[in-house]
Amino acid sequence: MVKFYTLPPIEIPYPFILVNSNNPSLDYIAKNRDFIESVIIDSGVEIFRDATIKDYPPNHFERIVALYKYIKSMLYDAEVYATIPDYPDDYNPKSLWIGNKTNVERTLDNILYGLESYNEVNWLIPVQGHHKSPKSIIYALELYQKHDVKLDDYIAIANLCVEERVKIVNETVKLAHKWLWANGYYYTKIHVFGPDIHSIYHLKNIIYSFDSMAWTRPRATHGWSAKTSMERAYLFITWIYRYANVIEIPLLPKTMR
Repeated sequence: MVKFYTLPPIEIPYPFILVNSNNPSLDYIAKNRDFIESVIIDSGVEIFRDATIKDYPPNHFERIVALYKYIKSMLYDAEVYATIPDYPDDYNPKSLWIGNKTNVERTLDNILYGLESYNEVNWLIPVQGHHKSPKSIIYALELYQKHDVKLDDYIAIANLCVEERVKIVNETVKLAHKWLWANGYYYTKIHVFGPDIHSIYHLKNIIYSFDSMAWTRPRATHGWSAKTSMERAYLFITWIYRYANVIEIPLLPKTMR
């Protein structure tokens, strides 16, 4: 059973929640805290859609840590994960390559800092790669292993958020899975950030979880916008049941099953 993380309209309880560290939607968590089983805090990489931005704001790490602790205090029994701030290459290829470091090495620097400085946080380890280069995921994994990054718990394939080619998504994830098994990481949970529904059908047997917020772009997915709360609820429900028809996912929290 694959866990599917998203952020529904506030009126709809859902077990697996994705929140943005720049806009964490705490109202949703407060209203639906009794139904939430797990939360992933993403790192807020969307700021890098602007090619002029080269780094996170000052104290971004501290903001994520504070947000993690606050959400933990709201959800006593839920799993909460915070994604270590990473550097994508898919928005503006090579724009985050600084000096002799690509986005992969810069992400590694943040991982080492986060694990050492905030070991009380339940970190989700992002594995970055290079734009449209599936094999670069192996380079990243080998680099992480060389620096003793913990890879036997929960990692996230983070270089595919806006990738439209199913072949590239599938090849990248399968290469990562094959490398993990070849190196003895048999029980590592793999999360994939933002894959297309067509990829999920092919990856459902090797990943632990994935996420998507595509329902918030109704003009792209349905051809019309959702203005009222009822329209948003209808849009979300029809959207998520597309995924339920492709793979087995728990749409209801345990308290409602």
